[in-house]
Amino acid sequence: MTLIKCEHYDYIEIMCLQQYQVKISLRSGVELVGRFSQTIIVHQGETKHEAISGVTQQQQPITILLTDIKHIDVLNEHAMFKHLQLD
Repeated sequence: MTLIKCEHYDYIEIMCLQQYQVKISLRSGVELVGRFSQTIIVHQGETKHEAISGVTQQQQPITILLTDIKHIDVLNEHAMFKHLQLD
């Protein structure tokens, strides 16, 4: 399993706990806006990946692998943090 830095994981946990509205930029260049409510483990064959699960701005379910995330921008006004750079 590929892991991210512990300090980053703490911010992601806060983001999910508070269910912040966020814009996530993926390493592929795709940007998504949504709210995430939990961290999960995704199995791809024999490999496990940490991921977040939630809904897009259009209320569509979405799961994103943490290692695919380049950075996160929190859109809520009084959030505990505004930006998280994962690379």
